[in-house]
Amino acid sequence: MFLIDNIFVMFGGRVFQQTVGIPMGTNCAPLLADFFLYSYEAHFIQGLLKKNEKKLARCFNFTFRYIDDVLSLNNSRFGDFVDRIYSIEIEIKDTSDTNRSASYLDLHLEIDSEGRLRTKPYNKRDDFNFPIVNFPFICSNIPAALAYGVYIFQMIRYSRACGSYQDFLDRGLLLTRKLLNQGFLLVKLKSSLREFYGRHHNLVDRYGISVSKMTTDMFHMS
Repeated sequence: MFLIDNIFVMFGGRVFQQTVGIPMGTNCAPLLADFFLYSYEAHFIQGLLKKNEKKLARCFNFTFRYIDDVLSLNNSRFGDFVDRIYSIEIEIKDTSDTNRSASYLDLHLEIDSEGRLRTKPYNKRDDFNFPIVNFPFICSNIPAALAYGVYIFQMIRYSRACGSYQDFLDRGLLLTRKLLNQGFLLVKLKSSLREFYGRHHNLVDRYGISVSKMTTDMFHMS
């Protein structure tokens, strides 16, 4: 409570006291935000149980939250109750694309026509109308081994997030082109891709694609 009551910022030579919210970047901010929102969620669910509305409470079984990002799956009632769950001071924004697709954290989720959940990476930077520098240039002071390691680590992340080979390939092609434009060598990127496949082939085995096929597809620049 001391931190919340004693937040001051300086701007334009003047000192202001923050009275609404908590500053980003402090160690306690995520935990305080989590407890704050959880208190409303717990109160709502406990209220349903006290009223013996167990069926309604079960609708929220697949509701997840990471700090202030909420995902509710297979729950057509969430929109009807969201204003009853959280405080009126909290601004609620529905960021769903459709009733069958939405982006949550760094994943895009979509339920296909057969009722299966499809996943692929989502990066909000892709929606910006200007280029973002978010990977190293090979001419920087970063050791080359670490720079090429970024390529491997991203392939690991993509393979874990992508349910289909095409989604994995689409994301991998974007990364490959970006790094080539930032001075990475084609031969070393190919070597890094083979190293990824050799060490983590279990992540891509479900695609049923050989390393030679993957290399050909990933470095097809036309």
